Amino acid sequence: MTNPPADDIPPISRPFGSSEIGLVQRTRAFIADRFGASRPRLLVGYSGGGDSLALLLVMRELARVEVCELTAVHVDHRLRDEAEQDAHRVASICRSLGVAVMVRQSSDHPATLYPGVGIEEAARRVRFEAFLDVAADAGADAVLLGHHARDQAETVLLHVLRGSGLHGLSGMSADTVLEVPWWNGEDRSSLRVLRPFLTEKPEEVRRVADRSGLLIIKDPSNDDPSFRRNRIRHELLPLMEDVAPGASGRLVSLAEIVREDEAALEDVADRLLERAVVDGALDWETFWGAPLGLKRCLVRNWVFLLHGSGDLSLDRVDAVIALAERGQGSKRVEIGAGWSVEYRKRGLRLVPPEGASGNCGSRGRRRGCQHPSSVRRSGAR
Repeated sequence: MTNPPADDIPPISRPFGSSEIGLVQRTRAFIADRFGASRPRLLVGYSGGGDSLALLLVMRELARVEVCELTAVHVDHRLRDEAEQDAHRVASICRSLGVAVMVRQSSDHPATLYPGVGIEEAARRVRFEAFLDVAADAGADAVLLGHHARDQAETVLLHVLRGSGLHGLSGMSADTVLEVPWWNGEDRSSLRVLRPFLTEKPEEVRRVADRSGLLIIKDPSNDDPSFRRNRIRHELLPLMEDVAPGASGRLVSLAEIVREDEAALEDVADRLLERAVVDGALDWETFWGAPLGLKRCLVRNWVFLLHGSGDLSLDRVDAVIALAERGQGSKRVEIGAGWSVEYRKRGLRLVPPEGASGNCGSRGRRRGCQHPSSVRRSGAR
């Protein structure tokens, strides 16, 4: 399908139907649970796709009845030739809805700005830096994203295939604080991210966009089989539903159950870390007889405490544990992005990339970071 010119965007044609009103009311309750009777300033991440359009329409309705103040934010990642034109279309749609919109364009192609990582991760970095910038300009309390239950199921499966263990099985969080930039230890700022549709069925969300009569901008990368998430969406999840109907919903339920279990484990791990971290070093002898699951949680939380990212794959976590229990001095394990863990003097130390700041103090908690279970890396798009 070819998208129409930016100046040929029809106005919204139909109000919410009775089935969509339920989604509006559930979203209103979601906002009230987090902000009470106050009127928060909220951003909606609006890509132009169906899910983000539905979120924009629902939040516009809530802004109309003064539940919140609303601004849309669109990020042009410069990934496609049509991206700039799509940004104009998005601005036209927002104007037709009476919603203020702020458009941010990447200074360069994401792969040029962030070499050495996948294009999805590079684009995500561009996107969240833009969200943080706009949130600061608008004085926003949070940015809202349109992820729904199928996105959650995809994220759980992505983490399973990546081998990230219990942490990955918890999927995305409906309410989290993300430290941006998460890929280095310098100049981080907190960004609250809300996903009010996270347990909603995709067809419920898409119905809102379809009924509006507004343009849904097509992104061809969503059908590109070279991206693992797309193969999960178009091949793996349909196969799972064929084998076990309702599989996607059970993956969403699994994420909720694991998140509660993980929170209990996190609490125990944090109590242990309080007495086992000295000048950034982790005294491993304190945990020698601890269960493996607790040791894994301790390693993740310790890395997050110092580095601000606890999203380590299971094989890297187990490699760090093996290093500590072998007790071999001056050995290192790479954990990603140039960072490594070193065993020295009966303890573990985090080593930054060459040329990076060597200050690995407990910056994460001091700067207001959330637990690793609250920081979702691969789920947001």
